[in-house]
Amino acid sequence: MKKILAVEDNKAIVDFYFEFFTDFGYEVETAEDAGTAIEKQKTFHADVMILDLDIPGGGGMFVYETVRGKLNDNVPIIFSTGKPEKLAELGGLSNISSLGKPTPPEKLIAEVKRLTESPKTPLPDPGFAPPPPLPPGKN
Repeated sequence: MKKILAVEDNKAIVDFYFEFFTDFGYEVETAEDAGTAIEKQKTFHADVMILDLDIPGGGGMFVYETVRGKLNDNVPIIFSTGKPEKLAELGGLSNISSLGKPTPPEKLIAEVKRLTESPKTPLPDPGFAPPPPLPPGKN
């Protein structure tokens, strides 16, 4: 079963995420602040996070930086915000997408499915790569 960590400080949206994704067969954990989100990801290991940019305890960017840096976790993250001007801050971040609020439910589930059902291509193990050839005359 795929797992979603939904991070949102609006209780009505948290409840919606929980019921909506549970109905689609996902295991769902929720958090309402940055600290709780980070702690839950340490043990829950979500397959995708839905992360509000404006949450208490440091905000969504703090969660992103902590998950990517300290936890060394490249979980796909869907940033969600009701302030479209904030989406410009997300340029250049790895393994993210963004959705404005309100998001139509069909668009939300489509994005989650895209991120959780796409085949993962393993990175090649550099230990198996042959050494580069020596320059001419260095044999």
